[in-house]
Amino acid sequence: MKIVSAAQMKALDLYAIGKLGIPALTLMERAGEAVAEEVFRLLYDYPGAVVALCGKGNNGGDGLVAARLLHEAGHDVHAILPFSLESLSDEARAQYAHAQEAGVAIDPTIEDAELAEAGVVIDALLGTGVTGAVGGALGEIITRVNKLRGGRGVLAVDLPSGVNADTGAIAGPAIRAEATVTMALPKPCLVLYPGALQAGQWRVADIGYPQTMIEAIQPLAEVTDRAQAVSWMPYRPPTAYKGSVGYALLICGSFGMTGAAAMAATSAYRSGAGLVYLALPASLVPALNAVLTEVVFRPMPATQAGTLSFKAVKALLAEASQVQATLLGPGLSRNAATQNAIRHIVARWPGPLVVDADALTAMAGHDALWQARQAPTIITPHPGEMARLLGRSVAECEEDRIGTAKQAAKRFNAVTVFKGAPTVIASPRGEACVNPTGNAGLAVAGTGDTLAGSIVALLAQGCAPLHAAVLGCYLGGLAAEIAADELGLHGMTALDLSEAIPLAMKELATKVG
Repeated sequence: MKIVSAAQMKALDLYAIGKLGIPALTLMERAGEAVAEEVFRLLYDYPGAVVALCGKGNNGGDGLVAARLLHEAGHDVHAILPFSLESLSDEARAQYAHAQEAGVAIDPTIEDAELAEAGVVIDALLGTGVTGAVGGALGEIITRVNKLRGGRGVLAVDLPSGVNADTGAIAGPAIRAEATVTMALPKPCLVLYPGALQAGQWRVADIGYPQTMIEAIQPLAEVTDRAQAVSWMPYRPPTAYKGSVGYALLICGSFGMTGAAAMAATSAYRSGAGLVYLALPASLVPALNAVLTEVVFRPMPATQAGTLSFKAVKALLAEASQVQATLLGPGLSRNAATQNAIRHIVARWPGPLVVDADALTAMAGHDALWQARQAPTIITPHPGEMARLLGRSVAECEEDRIGTAKQAAKRFNAVTVFKGAPTVIASPRGEACVNPTGNAGLAVAGTGDTLAGSIVALLAQGCAPLHAAVLGCYLGGLAAEIAADELGLHGMTALDLSEAIPLAMKELATKVG
């Protein structure tokens, strides 16, 4: 599902009105109808009067249309318009006149008691143009609504007032809604936190844009849907054998960090790799050999600290031709010699490469090495790693997750998996996908290693780099949801996640072939 920015949405409106000849009032009427339909549904749970809080722009016009339609349907409706008639947009002023003619009660203020006792409150105060903190009378209204309602029975029009449409950021008071009706296409704030928390459950309303117009737009990003995930699932024919479904090499682990290697290797097998090679310091092989019975070990020279030695680079490069994809990073440590080895591997590795964890730290400040790579690269930074790679603060990276992921993908010539809530995946060509699956059970050590193992396995099975990254995230989130159904969110481990990956793949694979 395509996601558009506020500027793109404005351009769509102008094109529909100016080029296609769709009257602005017609678009507003359709938007108001969609809002009224959602109010009808909410009234089943929250019977009572309807309060429509209307702003001076087109968002307010949508609210006035909904108020009129609900009034004409026999509901008790009270519209609140805390602006002078002269300050309204032309379309909002026209809808004000229609609502007044229909007999809708319209006042500039409302008492707390009426706000608290209403069945449904419509938030049509502000639209996509908000970039800073909402102050003054509107800020006070928003604060009152949140205090009196706590989101209960509150319906936002297009997006919750006070939320930045493009980033989901909240600079001041912002409506807490139970549901949101967004027009034509979703906006980033509906999937990006903290705005997504304010929006509640959201749905997209068709307001009459031609489908060809929707298809032609290049979105800011897309939300991965199940149909896409199904279409990217590797298909296993009856004649499949381990060599045909992909060999993966994992370069992971150090003294004290063997768990990262174990979790990545387990996940790679659980995600469908035919054979997993694990390259790690030779001294660590006995400890893992009894645990990872399916793995083929590649013992490597080690430093005195029990980390990968620079002497391992030549031996590792000799392994590249034996595999379809390689993972570099989990548990490798920040040992200086190991970090130097990592940089040499990244620069010289001839095949598809997933770079994660300590390998990302080693690459901070070495942008030229990324650009020198010819084969596909996938990087999987969490916010701290992304901040080191880009030379920014974590807060700056989190301010615009989509923009940050896109910038990193272009700068590092790599498909970028910006882990977090939500995870955003971007390609060097400017594509971006927002992952919709997952839950707070993923907030535990090792889930990043599990994700990296899953992505390298999908890459080894022949998935295109962007699809491997997006599908790996989708499956990981779906596995977390499956595990949470049985275990709950508290106490879920990365191994629980690995065990649920085959179930997630089974759920999608039943629709493949």
